[in-house]
Amino acid sequence: MSKTALKKELSGYTKEQIIEVVLDLYDSRPEVKDYFNFFLNPDSKKLFEKYQKALDKEFAKSKWNRSKTRISVIKKLIKGFESFHPDIQYRYRLYQYIITLALQYEDRYYYSETLYNGICGIVRNYLILSDSNNELDVALEYTGSRTGYGMPGGRSFKDRISEECQDYVDSKRI
Repeated sequence: MSKTALKKELSGYTKEQIIEVVLDLYDSRPEVKDYFNFFLNPDSKKLFEKYQKALDKEFAKSKWNRSKTRISVIKKLIKGFESFHPDIQYRYRLYQYIITLALQYEDRYYYSETLYNGICGIVRNYLILSDSNNELDVALEYTGSRTGYGMPGGRSFKDRISEECQDYVDSKRI
């Protein structure tokens, strides 16, 4: 059902009927309950901590020194977090946290090419978000600090992240 069809259907409902539908939805779907709890009492820090735990759990998955982290789950977590429209600083922090975790776990486990590519895509999305809010320099400084000498992560992975940043900057000059 499209939003337009839903809007058309709900326009025929009375205020009491709409309230009843919302309350039924609230009782039956945990994700709706989470959304309304955040909507009525926005706490970006608490929401960030919830998603931080989910990211920790996903990145910790491994078998025989191979990471079992699923980039699809990471992307789904990002999308879920952003659907709440938290404060922009917490959106930045979520991307930064993912980059930091990816580098830390890459020190311990072998990553698949899909995971490397996915993390580089997340780095690009972080740069796009920062750039759209006129904070690209902060994002570049953060990624630069994470990919420097002595920081966790393999040299080739850090080089790929640095190249992703450079490619983004170069694309802005054209």
